[in-house]
Amino acid sequence: MLKKFLFAVLAALFCLSVFLPGESQAVPSFARQLQKPCTACHTIWPELNQYGRQFKVKAYTDVSQEWQMINKDRLNLLYIFPVSARVIFYPYTRELNTVAGINTNSTELSTVDLFIASRVFDYAGVFGNIEATNVTSGAMAFDIPTLKAAAQYPLGEGNTIGLVVFKGLSTAADPFNSLGGIDRSLIFDAESVPWILSKGWTFSYWSGGNVGVVAHGYFIGNRLYAAAGAERGGNSSDAGFGFDNNNNSDPFDGYFRVAWDQKLENGAVTFGGAWYTGKQRPQDSSGAPLFESSVNRGYADVSLEQTFGEDQDHLVQARAIYGYGKETNAFGGGEKRKFDGFDAEASYFFDRTIGLVADYNMINIQGVTSEDISIPGVSGTDEKRKNTWVAGISYLPWLNTKAAIQYAHTKTKFALGEPDQTDKTFRIVFDILF
Repeated sequence: MLKKFLFAVLAALFCLSVFLPGESQAVPSFARQLQKPCTACHTIWPELNQYGRQFKVKAYTDVSQEWQMINKDRLNLLYIFPVSARVIFYPYTRELNTVAGINTNSTELSTVDLFIASRVFDYAGVFGNIEATNVTSGAMAFDIPTLKAAAQYPLGEGNTIGLVVFKGLSTAADPFNSLGGIDRSLIFDAESVPWILSKGWTFSYWSGGNVGVVAHGYFIGNRLYAAAGAERGGNSSDAGFGFDNNNNSDPFDGYFRVAWDQKLENGAVTFGGAWYTGKQRPQDSSGAPLFESSVNRGYADVSLEQTFGEDQDHLVQARAIYGYGKETNAFGGGEKRKFDGFDAEASYFFDRTIGLVADYNMINIQGVTSEDISIPGVSGTDEKRKNTWVAGISYLPWLNTKAAIQYAHTKTKFALGEPDQTDKTFRIVFDILF
């Protein structure tokens, strides 16, 4: 049954990629709304370029004059509500870890997403997706990773202020994807998510339980981005350690972000920083009373995108993020856990078609004790250092379709004397968004 299912999926994707007209080849919904190619918003999909960042802050309201609109009864709506879908398929994955006893080969239809993303009227837009994960692994799950409503008001000369209300990825409003939303799917899976963004004892940036509101805008000729928001941290259970879902009892946290976005002749350079601070109230599975933990995290990031050559067919990208985190009273006994780390990535693409990508990901953790592994059913929580390097070769026949070969090598050191653990993963990826 599984083989027949995979064959049917591959056949359908093959038909989509071969028989659809070239001009409409797997084009995402925002490109249809703008009547522009994907390169208008993406340096290499899904990475946003400068125009893509501004389009996001403008609440997805830009629309082509040629796109059919409903202008009756005081409505100003798109004639066709844009919908997109995404499929991530791993034809082959090989994972090896002798310490953990892992030696597997697998074929997996990993993720299927349905996106609803559109301008609603002149000053508002929406974005949301429904996701099915582990589709063929026997543990399929459905989720709504992000649901977002945005509004904007133009200030003239291209400057904009806006407001975003969201559920899902923390700081989903950030067009630079600095916290909790860096989409590294051009290179790898979880191994390329910066450890500094995914580590924590009381809070998860990736939780579907996060809710918040963020006010933000572009200023000084679309160069300065600034944001401030109030967010309620995600489900305590998403941070692991047997915590129950107590996100509704958590107070709202504060989020602040500034960035400078400088357009270059054939690219852009950005740099900025962010700060997240607040309280969490976890509760362990024993039903003990809630206790309050404090969360403080700071980040700095920089990125560069630049094209070269007579036909601008050589594209170079580089970016890095450094972060620091501190969580106090993580288990209700006054414990302090600190961590810092960075992630750096560089890529080169020829004609936006064939690309080489490399990434280095590292985190250091302080204050880990035997208490961190005392909770039944939880292992590997006494990590004190982890580093990963990732390399990949990508082929993009169209900007929204990717076939790739990827390799990740992760080494983990533990605080309590366990032997170092090395995980090696080789993966073939097929990723299409249409």
